[in-house]
Amino acid sequence: MLENAKGAKTKAETFDALKIAFNALGDKHAAYHQYNDSYKPGNTALMTRYSDSIKAARTRGPRIDPQLLGDIAYFSVPFMGVNKQEQVDAYANWLYSEIVKLSQHRPRGWIIDLRLNGGGNIKPMLAGLAMFFRDGIVSYYIDKDGKASDESSFHQGNFLVNGKTPVIIKNKTTSIPDAKVAVLIGPGTASSGEITAAVFSRRPNTLLLGDSTAGLANATNGFVFNGGNTYFLISTARIADQHKKTFPETIQPHSFIKGNDAFNDVTNDAAVKRQSTGCINNQINNETIFNLHLPAMEHFNDGLHKRR
Repeated sequence: MLENAKGAKTKAETFDALKIAFNALGDKHAAYHQYNDSYKPGNTALMTRYSDSIKAARTRGPRIDPQLLGDIAYFSVPFMGVNKQEQVDAYANWLYSEIVKLSQHRPRGWIIDLRLNGGGNIKPMLAGLAMFFRDGIVSYYIDKDGKASDESSFHQGNFLVNGKTPVIIKNKTTSIPDAKVAVLIGPGTASSGEITAAVFSRRPNTLLLGDSTAGLANATNGFVFNGGNTYFLISTARIADQHKKTFPETIQPHSFIKGNDAFNDVTNDAAVKRQSTGCINNQINNETIFNLHLPAMEHFNDGLHKRR
């Protein structure tokens, strides 16, 4: 790095040299900004996993797409790149209110689609999904020294961080912690989207379906120096469950589903069609999560698939 910086006459001209140190971290979740320059390491392996449908759907912006598929409720949890409190509250209440509308139809089961959720702020995500959880701790951050922080939990239908409610839900409804839920994941599920999937993986009556996630299930922190003109965003903690056991950075489904995704018409989406295959990870043995019955929809039953 010092060798490459020899010709620099200003701090701004050290950008390319500092990229050498930054790249040495090997952190695909990181970003580097200095003066007017910005850099984020490429992730070609991940990009090649994106289907044309994922690429097209992401250009539409954040959408929840709530709908009833027969007697099964479907909705998507989008990327939530918000930080201001009013925006956090707005996203959480948007998600929560759409779920409430679907719950009024008393669906037999739920499909929660995280396949377009590239991350952002996890607080509005889990606050908006709080009705699906029982009271209790669900996650921690674990730093390089093994120290736990940022205890996340649910209590009386609220999402809490270190015992405090970061988001206020305006019109709360009765929780449904026993509802049967199929969570769809894939390469488009990243960062906070992956952490949301990890939290659901410990929930009873829940099945994760689809493909491996992006591999960014960790916590980042930002470091500012050079008089505020240089900024490193790097991964600083792993995510752990309620027992402080760390999750892998790539979340795997209980049942792998390879096939066409169709975000503009979920009734023709392979993962939605096949949501009934698989057993719940040692929670309901030899029992499918629920069977989806739709007119003109082919019913798949390829047997029970256990976690790899």
